[in-house]
Amino acid sequence: MLYRRLCSFVTCSAFFLASSLLAIGGYTSDLMLECDGPIVFEDENKTVTAKDGASLRGDNFLLLAEEITWDRSKGEATATGDVCLTKGDTRILADKVHLLTQNGNYIAWNVTGGSPPKVFIAETMERNSSIETFSNARFYMSEPSMFEPNLRTSRYSVDQNNSTFSINYSQVRIGDVLIGVLPGFSSKKNAGFGPSSLFKIGEDSLLGWYGELGINYSWEAVSSQTKLTYYQNRGLFIKPTISYDKKTTNTLVRTRLSGGWINDQGTSIGNDLRGAPIGRSRSYAQLRNLARFNDRWRSATLIEWERDSDIIRDFQRNYFYRNQWNQSHSELTYEGNGYSASILSKWQAHDHESKVEQLPLISLEFGPLPKWTAYHSGSLNYARLIRRDNQGRGASPIDRMSVGYKIEKPFRLYQGIHLTPSLATVHQVYDFDSNTMDRTFGEYGIDLHANLHQLIPFENTVWEIEKVLHLTKFSLGFRSTNFLSGSPNFKIPNIYPFVEDLNLSPLDLLDDPKNESIIEKNLVRLGWENSFWGKWNDANRKLLSMRAFYDLWSSYPEGVDGGRFLYGDISIHPSSWFSINLRQKVDLKNGKNYRKSYGINLRDGRFQGASLSYMSYLNFQ
Repeated sequence: MLYRRLCSFVTCSAFFLASSLLAIGGYTSDLMLECDGPIVFEDENKTVTAKDGASLRGDNFLLLAEEITWDRSKGEATATGDVCLTKGDTRILADKVHLLTQNGNYIAWNVTGGSPPKVFIAETMERNSSIETFSNARFYMSEPSMFEPNLRTSRYSVDQNNSTFSINYSQVRIGDVLIGVLPGFSSKKNAGFGPSSLFKIGEDSLLGWYGELGINYSWEAVSSQTKLTYYQNRGLFIKPTISYDKKTTNTLVRTRLSGGWINDQGTSIGNDLRGAPIGRSRSYAQLRNLARFNDRWRSATLIEWERDSDIIRDFQRNYFYRNQWNQSHSELTYEGNGYSASILSKWQAHDHESKVEQLPLISLEFGPLPKWTAYHSGSLNYARLIRRDNQGRGASPIDRMSVGYKIEKPFRLYQGIHLTPSLATVHQVYDFDSNTMDRTFGEYGIDLHANLHQLIPFENTVWEIEKVLHLTKFSLGFRSTNFLSGSPNFKIPNIYPFVEDLNLSPLDLLDDPKNESIIEKNLVRLGWENSFWGKWNDANRKLLSMRAFYDLWSSYPEGVDGGRFLYGDISIHPSSWFSINLRQKVDLKNGKNYRKSYGINLRDGRFQGASLSYMSYLNFQ
């Protein structure tokens, strides 16, 4: 039996190979047809039928089936019975396939295919040139099962050459259970179009056992995700997210809307930050939007709302370190040539955190602009400020107006060495319900800067360095800030809560971000900055940066507790995947350690990474 089968296979293959390479009846071909059974020629050798494990092989396709009928005059092949077609990157299984051998177009019935782990099942699949069309199709991210999310539609068509697609009204299902519907639309095709899913089971140390199911869906610039997490002791947590990201030559729009909701079934939920009992219906929402219309206009919005103070802590603890201080604000900015203007609104989105609302904050900044052999800078700020407590109660609004101006003139003493004297003034007006107060500060200063550079002939192929450039800058600055005039018995408004500054404090009068913190002072600050840059294949990267600032001398009015600081930070980047960071700030006058932090960062590719950090803040021991 095996001998007869082998002889039949060899005879059929050899005979058809010879006939396919020769002109028979005026038809030529470079295709190869093989089978385990007999090959039947009909219509004067125009039609060839191969049965029992037949295969038709071309330059860029392979067709396998139980039976293949090939009309050589028309260049058409029909395969039936356990059909498998491999063409380029496409591989499908079907009951029947009709293939045009000249151009590779085909239509398949009852077809299954995809690229692992993605799977599709369709009633028909047709390829015409670069266009693929699926009818009555289902798309899965992994092997179909009763819990696997899928997308079902009557028609889906994609043009690979033009990167466009169209899809009819579709259903989102988990197994056979309907979850939602999507309208039909057509647009540019985005890599990764189609549904995807994830499913995991685990135990949380605080929330107990849980099962999580996620559904992803994206098209062109829009992507969405829904996570359903069932906690055995808490209930069903629903977390939907939708994002829009589109970038053109002159515009950029990035929007993300996310949220979460649960009817908490916990036996002891506890109290929020206000001491009030936390309700069972718990939810949160977040909106982020960034838009750049051209090189001038920019808009940014962030809205964060929570039903209670602990919803993020309880159900999204991996985001808790980023959401300890919620912000809700919107800003519109215009960047001109040497000047900028912005309008900012900031408000309290919920009542369990005290906030200083700015409704609005208008800022105009310009400079430094060269004019009359000097450089000029200025600022104009207006804000309506309302301080609210954690019950949502607000004090009377305060209107604040601040106008500042600075002039500076650099003198070149030697190559790379400059001496820059400066004068600055700030005038502030505060409008309360009962009265209006104002005050004016003046400041004079002098700066000495020395900039040096050196090219170091260092080469290391392991760290991808062929040359090193060293840049260093020494600076010595003096500032004397004095109270010039003001309303009698002027008292600084209690607007912002006092928070110790963990970073390097500003030196110039116009650089102080909070006008209420301006005080009289005399200060001498020494600075030393270094950076090393490596060159490799016409590309540059920073290898090391180091900054150190030391307040040599300071004096403040009697009763003012001013500091004298030593601030330093070091960032080492021997490679693109490894870095070390160190930062410290110490008050030399009273010995307070404001900040001490060390960190190591490792990165593998674009997304994977690990970090190890040590941080110590405001250690007064």
